[in-house]
Amino acid sequence: MRRVILATLAVVALVGFGAGGCRQGARGAQREGQAASLRGAARGWSVVLLTIDTLRADRLGAYGYRQRASSPRLDAQLGSGVVFEQAMSQRAATWPSLASLLSGLYPSGHGVDENGYGFPDQLPTLPKLLHGAGYRTGAFLANMCDANHQGWDAFSCEAGKDGRTVQDALAWAGGLDRGRPFLLWVHMFGAHGPYYNGGDLAARLLDPGYRGSLGPKKWRLDEVMTQRLRLDAADLRHLDALYDAAVMGSDGLAGSLLDGLRSGGMLDRALVVVTADHGEELYAHHGYLYHACSVYQTALHVPLAFAAPGLLPPGARVRQTVELIDIAPTILALLGVTAPARFDGKSLVPYLERPASGGAGRPAFSEYGTTRVHTVIDGRWKLIDNPDLFDPICIPKAPPHHFPIGRDELYDLELDPRESQNLAAANPTKVAELAQLVSLRFSALPHRAPRPPLDEKLRKQLTDLGYIAH
Repeated sequence: MRRVILATLAVVALVGFGAGGCRQGARGAQREGQAASLRGAARGWSVVLLTIDTLRADRLGAYGYRQRASSPRLDAQLGSGVVFEQAMSQRAATWPSLASLLSGLYPSGHGVDENGYGFPDQLPTLPKLLHGAGYRTGAFLANMCDANHQGWDAFSCEAGKDGRTVQDALAWAGGLDRGRPFLLWVHMFGAHGPYYNGGDLAARLLDPGYRGSLGPKKWRLDEVMTQRLRLDAADLRHLDALYDAAVMGSDGLAGSLLDGLRSGGMLDRALVVVTADHGEELYAHHGYLYHACSVYQTALHVPLAFAAPGLLPPGARVRQTVELIDIAPTILALLGVTAPARFDGKSLVPYLERPASGGAGRPAFSEYGTTRVHTVIDGRWKLIDNPDLFDPICIPKAPPHHFPIGRDELYDLELDPRESQNLAAANPTKVAELAQLVSLRFSALPHRAPRPPLDEKLRKQLTDLGYIAH
């Protein structure tokens, strides 16, 4: 039955896409004329790209979090520009996600489809393109150290050490020739498990008196999943405190970075982009705490904002769904730098010009390594499509089937933002419609060549981080 529905919808969708393409072309031409004011408007400006690992959008004040004031510095930066309320990561894993951000391609297109696989040598990326346009480029990271990074004049990676990362970034930026624009990328380890960025703040101030088993130690958190420990209300409260403490630590360090750049005059003519690679489950689905196995919004929904003094409207918000692959096309469009022949993402300049308009927006997608697992969001609906019934292994020594992904999982995000009620069985037509969107999006996109095996030293490092389970 599903094959019949899919075949019928394929014809309808292709006809619709053709007709829609004509209408979109007309609207696009109209939009081009209206959008001229921002295309190239930041020509010669510098770019500061701040990405924070494992930062859930819904745990920031700018996105409505009210349990604690955990992110005042980030909220202020986000509020100084245009906030995208529904930005989606292409994979709930650091390396694929950040590679998508820098390349404008889905993981299958750039080839960094799992943690541990580096950038292909010939891949066009944001640092390569801006370096070719005369920019000084510097990357200062606290994660994703050994990913064959290219296009950087200066590169430093201090695994897990956000304070040192910020210091190194400010030292490099402070020594630059002010007559030449720069691209500065800072990636902080952020709120990544085991959440030690918060130190003892959770136990000392946020949730004092807790006597349970949780704490900012990886082995203690891993036991929740490997032993299927049931967390009660007190445990969950403390888990939230641990995560919020780590967000607070990241918020303070992000503020120090931005303050240092601002005091040096380096943000006067700079486009500042703040986002995250992915979020964190925190026991929301299947008793899982981390992110790499997740296909849910807890791990895929990320913060995103563009700010540029005097250029972009402060306090504006965009409600349409967008993707991290849209960031590189947007930056290049604002700077007036020529884009490569292929981007999977689209420039968000029309949204930056008219944040309150823009129609229904486009579908947003994610991939899952080399599997055929995808997610798609279209309006209020989200489908998790797992045609091969892939059963992930999330962490070492985890029991089998500890993070089951259904064949089809359909959620109404408007009525059920927590994705707790699978509506697939009752809505086969909607399932088939969204599955067809996945097929149409990915069937014609080229894939990178098969990846080489992981170096054993790197495999051990990734296993210790909990990124791979075998």
